[in-house]
Amino acid sequence: MKSLIISGVVSASKKLAKRFKSSKLGALIDNLHAGFGRSWNKSIITGFLKSDNGRTKNSVLKRITMSPFTFLEFVSGKIGDKLSASIEKSVLCETARRYVHNFMALNTRFFGIMMLCASIAYNALKFTGTGYINKYIAVISAVSALLVIPNVNITGFFRTSKLVDFVKACAGVKNITFDFWDDNRTKGALRLVAGSLVGVVTGIALYVSPIIGILVPFAVFGMLLVLEYPITGVYAAVFVAPLIPFSSLPLAGICIWTLLSLVIKSLSDKNFKWKREGVGVALVLFLAVLFVTSLFSFARTKSLVVWAMYFVFITFYFAIINTIKTKEQLYGLLRIFVISGAFVALYGVLQYIFGWTTTNAWIDEEMFEEETMRVYSTLANPNVLGEYLLLVLPVSVVMFLKDKAKSLSKWVYLAVTGILFLCLILTQSRGCWLGFMISTVIFVTFYEGRWWAFVPLALCALPFVLPQTIIERFMSIGDMGDSSTSYRVFIWMGAMGIVRNYFMGGIGMGEGAFAEVYPLFSYNAIIAPHAHNTYLQLLVEGGIPALSVFIAVIVVFFKNTHNGYRLCKKKSYDSAVILGLVSGIAGFLFQSLFDYTFYNYRVMAVFFMVIAITISLSGLVKEGADEKTDN
Repeated sequence: MKSLIISGVVSASKKLAKRFKSSKLGALIDNLHAGFGRSWNKSIITGFLKSDNGRTKNSVLKRITMSPFTFLEFVSGKIGDKLSASIEKSVLCETARRYVHNFMALNTRFFGIMMLCASIAYNALKFTGTGYINKYIAVISAVSALLVIPNVNITGFFRTSKLVDFVKACAGVKNITFDFWDDNRTKGALRLVAGSLVGVVTGIALYVSPIIGILVPFAVFGMLLVLEYPITGVYAAVFVAPLIPFSSLPLAGICIWTLLSLVIKSLSDKNFKWKREGVGVALVLFLAVLFVTSLFSFARTKSLVVWAMYFVFITFYFAIINTIKTKEQLYGLLRIFVISGAFVALYGVLQYIFGWTTTNAWIDEEMFEEETMRVYSTLANPNVLGEYLLLVLPVSVVMFLKDKAKSLSKWVYLAVTGILFLCLILTQSRGCWLGFMISTVIFVTFYEGRWWAFVPLALCALPFVLPQTIIERFMSIGDMGDSSTSYRVFIWMGAMGIVRNYFMGGIGMGEGAFAEVYPLFSYNAIIAPHAHNTYLQLLVEGGIPALSVFIAVIVVFFKNTHNGYRLCKKKSYDSAVILGLVSGIAGFLFQSLFDYTFYNYRVMAVFFMVIAITISLSGLVKEGADEKTDN
């Protein structure tokens, strides 16, 4: 039944498209589209984007900024073989590998011995402290003892599971085969030693805190897995970035451990070569400028803490571009990105439906009298949520457009796109709405300009679809009667006062430095933690040097991705993904005019992750083009 419905929809769509193309309106749109294409190809912007970067390939600046990676390669050349041999022969490393492979295989004997040791350790401590044992833990001990008897890899059953096949079809990741562990490592006594050791530690941790105790075996598995395969840390970071509420520290920990694991891997492989390209050079220079301004900050210690967070999340860029080696890995990462975004958006929609919020903050109640709500999901602020959705939505749209029409994943991604878009609407973030419009303009123009014929129809339909509160809020853009608009304008005026006095070096990074200086320049006694404009905030924090280098990052990014996009076949999967990623970045940068989009570290981290993913895909496209040229 499902296939008949999908086939009917696809057939009707094709007939409608065919009739439209043969109509006079279709011919007019084709001519306009072709004329725009010729004008764009001859424009100054295109000429600049196409310009050769060859002069910077071996520049002094590049050699200086990339010197840490040159040093790592030098050390690897000296000790790589010895270090690799030592790791291969190490009993400790082999024990760690067996823990990872048995955990992935869900080996019953391994988990049985780990749970048995954990429960014995817990009850031993309990008896020592209180004179009695926990009867529930005693039951777990008995069940664990039974699990030790069979030696079965439960994950193996997923290979033939219809439910797993359905989930893979929904996600569009049919290549997962559940043979990612080594069967030989699920045998022998060494893996039981590993399970016993972690079990004892788990039992001790359970006695101190049940939550910590439960997390211990998973944390050990995660750390050892990333140490062996750093790319899994990249997948984990992209997935959990928006999902961990309240704190950025867990995400920072994942990023640091992944980078450290990649460094160890590079040192143990003398053939490992760190990628060096323009965006990376500009990012290192950006960090250097921010470090200098933090040293001379009005709140030095606080500024250096903020800089440390920037350092972690920006340098994670190098983890992504140096672990993603194939398009299969990259597209898998993007699907994880969209799935994570779907969870965030779904929670936001449910938050609206069930009223899971306790405040009408962020709304001018005098201007908008009707009761309304702005959702914020896991990101604590509706504007921050909207900024995150700006990066995810275009990728979800591409997944829907480019997956095969008869595949289940295509329609799943259509539903995901709908949820993401609905959540963006419910944030009621006007800057993000405008950012999404910018993303849409860029994507539609370069992907299929003929779609502009349907824009007037869509605009006419919106008033009949959107609630009145949404329409009123959109129409209030630029209205100084809205307190949130006037609030921002007064903050910008105060921030410009800071810039006029500290335009060369800024005042230092973060809220601490801003709080020290901003009150001296504030208007109407308005208190603010930042300038509510990313570019203005960079001027305030680091002066002209910081803003100039950030603009250089963005310019080099667009040049590199444009060159990768030109190498793709028109409307191919690669070109659509690059276009979707770039349009998301463009929308995010536009929203940055109205908010300090790096204020939330997790969203800032996701921004640089998307930058890295886009550059990785452009690099893979270029490598493929070079191989074809060589052949």
